[in-house]
Amino acid sequence: MKIIILIVSFLLEGVISNFVSINGYFAPLFTLVSLIMICPLFDDSTNYYKYAFFSGLAYDLFYTDTIIFHAIIFCFMAFIIMRLNLVLTDNFINILIIVALSIVFYRIITYGILVFINSMSFDVLALVDSILKSLILNLIYSMLLFIIIKKFSRKKKYVYS
Repeated sequence: MKIIILIVSFLLEGVISNFVSINGYFAPLFTLVSLIMICPLFDDSTNYYKYAFFSGLAYDLFYTDTIIFHAIIFCFMAFIIMRLNLVLTDNFINILIIVALSIVFYRIITYGILVFINSMSFDVLALVDSILKSLILNLIYSMLLFIIIKKFSRKKKYVYS
């Protein structure tokens, strides 16, 4: 189930990004959202980090021209997601909080790295704008994904409260 959620989210992110302009109001990060949603389904954190690394590597190969950049960032985000899941339970509101915080952290980290290597100039308004554009669509997607996983977890006896 975990790999199916990741693959569907990964492919859906590519499909949605073909229809949504880069400067539009929606910026999909469905792969990151799916990593957040499948975190409670893992018993072993090592496997979760492997999923994060390989999904980041696939993200690099298919959606960006970087190699290992998103793989490392997704592993770091997996660490943050694991820590947030220790503090917050796996209910609807807390998942939305984790998604929002993770998107904010992801955007700040990637923006900071791109500014540090002089790939972008520093602009606080551009950072805030990219965060807000990311939050809208990804919170909607996380709500839908939560409902789907919740329905499926009742049938298959997965622990997802």
